[in-house]
Amino acid sequence: MGDDEESKKAKTDYACAGERHYEDAAYLHGDGRLLNADHLFGLAVECLMKGLLKRFAGPHGVSMRNSGGSDDDRLWWDDPDAKNQNKKRKALGHINQMRQALPLLLDGRPGPALTQVLTRVSADFEKWIVDDRYTDGTHLDRALLSRRQEAATLAHELHLHVQFTGKLP
Repeated sequence: MGDDEESKKAKTDYACAGERHYEDAAYLHGDGRLLNADHLFGLAVECLMKGLLKRFAGPHGVSMRNSGGSDDDRLWWDDPDAKNQNKKRKALGHINQMRQALPLLLDGRPGPALTQVLTRVSADFEKWIVDDRYTDGTHLDRALLSRRQEAATLAHELHLHVQFTGKLP
């Protein structure tokens, strides 16, 4: 790849992507396009949380380096619960798969606002799956969508707090 091609390659920016997905989800929700809103709320939370993990959980092995030690476009972490040491470093996938890494953001912080966000995100997105985008939409649970919208809003507000203050609450 030449220098021009390398400079044109899109850079991973979880915080920016999370903002965009959140705004689009809110717009679609307001327009009554609930299934797509639910999908984008999940992607928004995933990206916003990855952005925070990347920024604050580096001391716990969170980075853009894969299991082979090479730079990657995805976020990786050292899973302390991994049974096999060769498989200890894992990619942080979609929000329902990365929930177990979220407590790294607490790192001794007693902040109730941060704890509330992480608890809500973990609970409300436990069964969210990216493959729902392929369904016919008849399974939409409006009460769960409402909780996910609230959790996404909390995650978005947490992201904004970090943008303004440079630190977690």
